[in-house]
Amino acid sequence: MTVTKAQTEFPTSDLIEVDKTLESMRDSGFDLATASGEVVDNSYEADATVVRIRTTEKNIPIQGKKKSKTKRSKVVESIAFADNGHGIPYEILPSTLKLGFSTRYNQRNGLGRFGVGMKLAAISQARRIDIYTKPLGSKNYYHAYLDLDEVSKGRQTLIQVKDVEGYPPEYSDLMQYPQGSKHPKEGESFESGTLVVWSKVDRLIDGGKYGSAIQERMQELTKFLARAYRHFIDTGFYIELNGKYITLHDPLFLLNNPRVIDNFDKNLQSKVVDEGDIEIDSEKVHIKVTLYPEEFRQIKGQGGKDKHPVTKEEDPRLRGLYIPDNKGRISVVRNGREIYYDIVPKLLPYGVNDIDRFIGIEVSFPAILDEYLQVRHVKRGAEPVSKLREELKDFLRRPIDAARREIRSLWRGIETANRNKSKEHEQAEKAVQKAEETLPCGQGGMNLDAQAGEKALTDLLLDLGIDPQKNPESAEELKQRLQELPITIVDASWPGKELFELTHLNGKATIRINHRHPFIQEVYDPLKDLARRDSSTITAEEAIHIARKAEIGLDILFMAYAKAENMNSDPDGVYGDLRTYWGQHAYAYSREALSDK
Repeated sequence: MTVTKAQTEFPTSDLIEVDKTLESMRDSGFDLATASGEVVDNSYEADATVVRIRTTEKNIPIQGKKKSKTKRSKVVESIAFADNGHGIPYEILPSTLKLGFSTRYNQRNGLGRFGVGMKLAAISQARRIDIYTKPLGSKNYYHAYLDLDEVSKGRQTLIQVKDVEGYPPEYSDLMQYPQGSKHPKEGESFESGTLVVWSKVDRLIDGGKYGSAIQERMQELTKFLARAYRHFIDTGFYIELNGKYITLHDPLFLLNNPRVIDNFDKNLQSKVVDEGDIEIDSEKVHIKVTLYPEEFRQIKGQGGKDKHPVTKEEDPRLRGLYIPDNKGRISVVRNGREIYYDIVPKLLPYGVNDIDRFIGIEVSFPAILDEYLQVRHVKRGAEPVSKLREELKDFLRRPIDAARREIRSLWRGIETANRNKSKEHEQAEKAVQKAEETLPCGQGGMNLDAQAGEKALTDLLLDLGIDPQKNPESAEELKQRLQELPITIVDASWPGKELFELTHLNGKATIRINHRHPFIQEVYDPLKDLARRDSSTITAEEAIHIARKAEIGLDILFMAYAKAENMNSDPDGVYGDLRTYWGQHAYAYSREALSDK
């Protein structure tokens, strides 16, 4: 058989079409925050202690509109990242813009690993990337760039390095230790460092197809930097955005947060509910659960979008603490740097509750366990594999339940105290006082002497959380109520199964309602809350739902009383008079309090 020349010369092809590949890779999953994080990661890996970021904005005519001075839109045209790290040796500088290149490729002891992060991040936001660097110990400055427009037109086929005289004049001030930073070298130029400039930015336009207002993007970037690098900032890493120092934000509220100190005039920190390790391949995944300080969660709804129930205003001390953001979110930290802050589905017991915004959860792990957290190259996600997920779920169940119980307990105590202050039982108490003018006087507690009566009164106050020594005004006010009214209702909360407790003193009675009892929580409290609300905020469905529960609850209340009598072998003999008196007084009080007049 004869082999022809045509058969021996098989067709060949380049591995990729560079221009089209780079264009398609622009949509790689980065947003402004995570893209910026890739540059900051490189700075940190280069032993930088200072990172300064600056955006340059301009106004352009709105597309599709006639030229007008008033019809213009704001865009970010460039973003510069400056650091005082050890710089980039000129022999590897061109490769830093090549996809796949990394001096730390597949290493697990730093922040980088895949060799694509910084490049993909840059082209996801901009069409040109310039790098200027002054290596440590060198007097020379070097420059390299990648321009997608030049690549697409065939003008750039290689990445080259060139000597330059210095940093571009418009950025030279960034390559200095910032004024006002209290750095020992404040105002001096960096001995070494790198300047990365993204220009031809085309993804940051007010409105437009790429998202929301630039201001919102900048706020998101600020929050991201403050949270993702919190452990580094806590140990002296300085990050600046548009001239403002980024103070750390710890969603666990264990690190010293300057904003908390400014807002509350003291350093408030969370309580660690539980922490421990899960061992995988001789490595440890560390889990930590915290409960926010009581000052953050004094009122149900506080820390969220709800307004204060009394002042109808937000608590200014909570601004900038991002408490609503925390609801059910897990902070996943890889080698000290947060790579994920979001809800992991089906990880928390009974799902995510509003109350969870006051609970901090951090899962930290070494990069060698990336596969177990399924870390993506954009450092924008972490999804534990099924076995690890189950172990995390088992670990979190007890501390999350405990934290939720403690929050609810605090709320109940504060709510009952507020109820006593608001005198919400006053209308019923006054009606009973009026009805008592024609009824026989009570006899309970008439046999107590003055000393025993005073002790009973003091014990009652202490049970309600009012210490006469520490809070004499509140104690005296309540004492006066108890002595003037024939029957007084006060609100309390305790773990027992009693609906209420009674104190009889000098022919008068005080009812302590237990707001931990299911009947009180499911029937009594919702009805009282409904009565206090503005009618415009109540839907018919909500009102009917509460009314139906109340209907069932009242039936159950009667049946529970019947069962209580039925536990005695002679209910009529023992409880007959009680039943009669109860009905007679309910009749008299109802006519006074409930009849339309």
